[in-house]
Amino acid sequence: MTDLPVRERLKSLRSRAGYTVREFAQALGYEERYSTYASYEGKYKKPFLPVDLVKGMLPLLVDRGDPPITASEVWELAGVAPGAEGIADSIQRAERAERAKKPNHGEVVINEFDVSPQAGGGALVPENGGDGDMHVSLATWTLPKAFLENYVPDSSGLAVVRVIGNSMEPDFMPGDRVLVDTHHKILSHDGVYVLWNGHGVVIKQLQLVPLSDPARVRIISVNKTYDTDTVLLSDIEINGRVVGKWTWK
Repeated sequence: MTDLPVRERLKSLRSRAGYTVREFAQALGYEERYSTYASYEGKYKKPFLPVDLVKGMLPLLVDRGDPPITASEVWELAGVAPGAEGIADSIQRAERAERAKKPNHGEVVINEFDVSPQAGGGALVPENGGDGDMHVSLATWTLPKAFLENYVPDSSGLAVVRVIGNSMEPDFMPGDRVLVDTHHKILSHDGVYVLWNGHGVVIKQLQLVPLSDPARVRIISVNKTYDTDTVLLSDIEINGRVVGKWTWK
């Protein structure tokens, strides 16, 4: 079974233990955001799951199912070798590998996410970390913290997103990389946001309709060949506000 992708092995163990996706997600602490957990069984592409996530699965899976699930089977999801010594050594190696991705003092590591339609999911970056709701990290960018904090007060929630399509031309061209503040999930003022519109994650101008009750919002494309949509604010999910972009000369 270890030849299978980790997402399929996770699904098999969860099913064997008798949990539905929602039940297992809630047991792990995802509460109603079970789709965030579902991303690990969906389009997760890394060879192993995060060590901390697997640690949380141990008490939920071990000794359940038929045949009973072993601790080694669960640890293998994180790339941890079976056996007491192997587990201890492998956990340390895995944790060192994860620490290596963390920034040096004075630097910020920012994940670049794939938001193409086939990557689909509602949330770009879930509240409790991870790789996003079915959105995989394509690359990491390392930038000076002092530089970033000239423009955003808190650099801990930044993400890089590549522009897809031509609906925001000429302000945002296909292939442009934009910097998104994922902590900014409330439409506090009009601007350019990354949002889930029910079909995919897109970059659009948002404009709150004055005095609307319930609150409504205009979803605007800079490219005037695209229509403006007006929807209930509750029908979209804001993933963050665009705070910058890379411009090459």
